[in-house]
Amino acid sequence: MARFSVIQFIREQWKTLPLCSGDVSSKAIVLIGSNVGIGLEAAVHFAGMKPKLVMATCRDEKKCKCTREVILERTGLDKNTEDGIGVASWPLDLSAFDSVRAFADRFAAEALLDTQLNVFVANAGVYMQDYTKTTDGWELMIQVNYLSTALLSILMLPYLIRSSSSDSPSRLVLVSSLGHYAGSRKLNGVEKWSSILDTINDEKFCGSIDRYVLSKLLDVMFIRELAARLPDPTPVVACTVNPGFCRSRLFRDAETKWYTWIFSLCMSYAPLSRSPEEGSRTLLHAAIDGEGDAFHGRYLSGCEVLEESSYLFTPEGKAFSGRLWTETIDLLSKIDSRVPEIVKKNLRVD
Repeated sequence: MARFSVIQFIREQWKTLPLCSGDVSSKAIVLIGSNVGIGLEAAVHFAGMKPKLVMATCRDEKKCKCTREVILERTGLDKNTEDGIGVASWPLDLSAFDSVRAFADRFAAEALLDTQLNVFVANAGVYMQDYTKTTDGWELMIQVNYLSTALLSILMLPYLIRSSSSDSPSRLVLVSSLGHYAGSRKLNGVEKWSSILDTINDEKFCGSIDRYVLSKLLDVMFIRELAARLPDPTPVVACTVNPGFCRSRLFRDAETKWYTWIFSLCMSYAPLSRSPEEGSRTLLHAAIDGEGDAFHGRYLSGCEVLEESSYLFTPEGKAFSGRLWTETIDLLSKIDSRVPEIVKKNLRVD
C-alpha cells in the first residue's frame, strides 16, 4: 500500500530511465493516442524497432496522415518498403462510443497480419477545465480516460489472447498517472451511492482536477479487476503505467484558461519535468520489456513496479472496485453486444 510521497516523486523524476530494446520483429503493436507528446514518442520508438505492425491512432484522418509521416521521417523508414508499410495510423476518437466500435469493426475486417495483436497500449487521455458532456451523455474525461478505454480494451482482448504464447504473453497497458493516489478523496460514503458511474458523471459531484485524478484511479481499478479474472497462467499481462511529470500536451484543451496556461508554461520549463521521450520509456518497458508476469495487474512508474494507492487495499476500496467492475461491464454490454460474450468466454466469473 502506498500514498503519494514528494521525496519519492523527486527521486523518481531525477532517475535516468532505461530505453528498452529487444526483438519485436514478429509482433503487432497498437498504440492509442499518438499524434503528440508521449504517445508520439512511444510510436517512434516502437516503429524504430521494426515490428511487423505498429498502428498509431489519432482523433481524425488528417492527424493520422501527419503522424504516420512524422514516424516514417524520424525513423528513416521508407513507406514503400516492408518496414514502412508496417507503420499504420487509423482514426479513433474515444469521446464517441461509435468511433470505438467502428475501430473494432475495422480491426476485425481489415487489420494487417490476420488480426494479430501482441501489444495494446491505451495512451489517449484528456483534461478539461470545464464540465463537458459527450454526445453519448458522459462527462468527457470519464468517457475518454476510462469508459472508452475500458470498452476498447475488452474488444481487443480476444486478439491479444489469440496472439499470445506460453513463453510470450500479450501485453495490455493502460496509461494512468501518479494522480491516481489522490483519486479517492471524493469517494466518502460511496457505499450509499445507488450507482457509481451515474454519481461521478454528475456535474455537481466534483471539479475538473478531482474528476481527472479519479479517472486515472478507475483505470488502475479496471486493470486490477481484469487481471484477477484472466486465467492463470495468464495469456495477457495487463498493467497500468505512470509516465511521470512530463512536458506533454495534456492541458492543450484547457489552455484558454489563464491559470491553466500559466501552469502549462511552468511545467514546460520545470527542472523536475521529463521530456515526452523520457516519459514514453515506461510505456515501452511495460509493453515489451522485463518479465511480464511481474507486471500483471500492477502499476508501473519509473520503469519499475510500485504500490498503488492505499485506498485499493481498504475494505471500502475493494468494495468500490468490485462494484465499479460490475457497473462498467453492464454499461459496456449495452454499448456493444460483443462485450458479454467476450467476458463470458475469456474471463473467470469467480
